[in-house]
Amino acid sequence: MKELFNKDNFVFCSLEGKAKKSSLIVSILLICLFVLSSLTFMNFLYCFSDVVGSIVSGSSDVAAHDAIRSVPVFVTFFETLWMLLLVHGLYRAPSQEKVERSIKKCLIATFIFSAVIILYVIIGRISGTYLSLVEGSPSALYPLDSVLYSLLFLTISVVGLFFKDKVKEKFSLELTPRTPVVKKVRFIYCFFVTLWMLFALFSFSAFAVGIFIIDFKHEWSLFGLATLLVYFVTALSLAVWELYYNELKEEAKAKCLLPLALIGLAASTLVALFYFVSLSQNLDAPSNMGFGVFPVAFAASVNIATILVIVTPILVSLTATLKGVILRNKK
Repeated sequence: MKELFNKDNFVFCSLEGKAKKSSLIVSILLICLFVLSSLTFMNFLYCFSDVVGSIVSGSSDVAAHDAIRSVPVFVTFFETLWMLLLVHGLYRAPSQEKVERSIKKCLIATFIFSAVIILYVIIGRISGTYLSLVEGSPSALYPLDSVLYSLLFLTISVVGLFFKDKVKEKFSLELTPRTPVVKKVRFIYCFFVTLWMLFALFSFSAFAVGIFIIDFKHEWSLFGLATLLVYFVTALSLAVWELYYNELKEEAKAKCLLPLALIGLAASTLVALFYFVSLSQNLDAPSNMGFGVFPVAFAASVNIATILVIVTPILVSLTATLKGVILRNKK
């Protein structure tokens, strides 16, 4: 267990100079993009649930109108998610050249997406699609927030593309790559990483929103607390594996995998049990409380998304436990 707290096990501690600085910058950038992506994902889910709700109710014209107005929200989310996954995969790149090519492609795509969003909102404001630059829904600043996101990413892409040499002088990405993903399973790896990232984004967003929305004075307050813990543990699970485990040296990973997996399995199982026990005390709690947290999670009074969020960290911990047992038996 003491291996979990040994600082010498981390790749970061063995780095020096620019490599150490670059590693720190990438980690901070990853956290910032995760928070930003969770905010854009929150808006995406609200708009998406409105469009789906209109389609289900037979109002195809309303659904089309909502979809047209929500284009900046949809594109902004995919833009932030794209950058998040790129930064997440930097350490898995097989070479420095691959890292630079990936960053260049991402910056070009970001420039195009950002310019399209800004032009779309300007045209929409002129044509009357948006009655104001600040309409207050789905976020307090929409659609202005999409423009601000785009201006931020537009600035980053312009600096990265046109001032590449000057940026490399100050922030050269001298990364120490982790073990690359085997080419044969790269698609499967990317698919599950993206899926897990979406669950974590959903959980972080729901946790942040739930803190301010859930009224703990009502009879379903215990269920509200359990739901918040479910969201928190799922988001924390991703943080532990990505910001702790993946920062370990290869030899340290083999030692820390099993205890870390068992801790994760115990925590996620206990939270899941607490959730279902609190649910059994008040079966109406999801429909009474859940819709205010995330409409898409409680569509038709069935908290499908929350159940998936509960299962995800348990499955991840189980998989890690099995892998840890196999590695221990090989010794």
